[in-house]
Amino acid sequence: MTENIKRAEIRVDVQHAIELITDIFKAKSCNDNEAKTIAERLAGSNLVGHDSHGIARVPRYVEWMEKGWVFPNLKPEIVIDAGAMGCLDAKQGFGQVAGEYAVDDGILRAKKHGVSVVGLRNSGHLGRIGDWAERAADADLISFHFVNVRGSLLVAPFGGSDRRGSTSPLAIGIPSKDKDHIILDMATSTVAEGKVMVAQKGGKQLPHGALIDSTGKLTTNPEAMYGKIRDDEVPNPDKGTGAITAFGLHKGSGINFMMEMLGGALTGNGVCGALNEKERRKFSNGMLSIYIEVEKMVDFDYFRKEVKSYADFVRASKPSQNNDKVLIPGDKEISTKEERLKFGLPVPPLVWENIKQTANKLNVENLERFENAIK
Repeated sequence: MTENIKRAEIRVDVQHAIELITDIFKAKSCNDNEAKTIAERLAGSNLVGHDSHGIARVPRYVEWMEKGWVFPNLKPEIVIDAGAMGCLDAKQGFGQVAGEYAVDDGILRAKKHGVSVVGLRNSGHLGRIGDWAERAADADLISFHFVNVRGSLLVAPFGGSDRRGSTSPLAIGIPSKDKDHIILDMATSTVAEGKVMVAQKGGKQLPHGALIDSTGKLTTNPEAMYGKIRDDEVPNPDKGTGAITAFGLHKGSGINFMMEMLGGALTGNGVCGALNEKERRKFSNGMLSIYIEVEKMVDFDYFRKEVKSYADFVRASKPSQNNDKVLIPGDKEISTKEERLKFGLPVPPLVWENIKQTANKLNVENLERFENAIK
């Protein structure tokens, strides 16, 4: 495959994508509601521009099910119930489902007590963490979400060149009256591992310095993460010898470290790795979430006016060279969603082909629907 062909893109209708991916997970024994929830969350990530946590992950999720890393149709169990504080055990169920349970539990506790702290342990991949901040913001709550990835060694610490951390995302949500919430959603690595996977499949190229190879040299080549692989292979970070860098030099590396303390150690999920362990820890997400009901702290109308006033003040800054306008957290996602609802999800052809191959392997019917989904 030539580089030009590999870097082309197709546009896929979001509803068609949801229907097809729902059928894939139903074929892997997920019940109807779970399969649809997974599909909607994955496609929803693409819809707001977070392709790294979108439909490109379908073949990997299926592979994880086959390896026994994630299991279908599991309901999280509340293992700590202490008023404003709680913790849920997802039991290696799908994170798209466990995340909804955990956030809804946190919302209920915060509505009762004004504030709540809820941990989630042993979860399958939680997907785009901004989803959970948005869900809380829909209930008029501010929320903070600190996430670790047990068993996922991908990120080099500042000053190091080998893997000692996970991508450990952070999300903060501020509710807005018109539901255009202010959502900060970011990996504490320079890029999410999913962005490396998308780049490997012919998607958007990585920024300079996103990766570091085993010799300590900065690179943008996804082979540092996956080694050389065939087009039909699911990218496996265990096959690479390099690492992703932490964002923001020593500052970002410090925040990345703290995600392990909060999302990993405090929730009971466990940190991503430890010295002198003979076997790698089993993959799971841990998430510590804090919820605040605004009205218990300050008049909500006053709060909203102050939020809007400052947001408009920041957006009014004169753009710097090579920038059209100044954005605040969440602006890009809102505009991207409008564009992609109209024109479809931009997907590298190789990603779409890999999803189709997964469906074919699972004997999903009417594969011609994949062609019909392309706009």
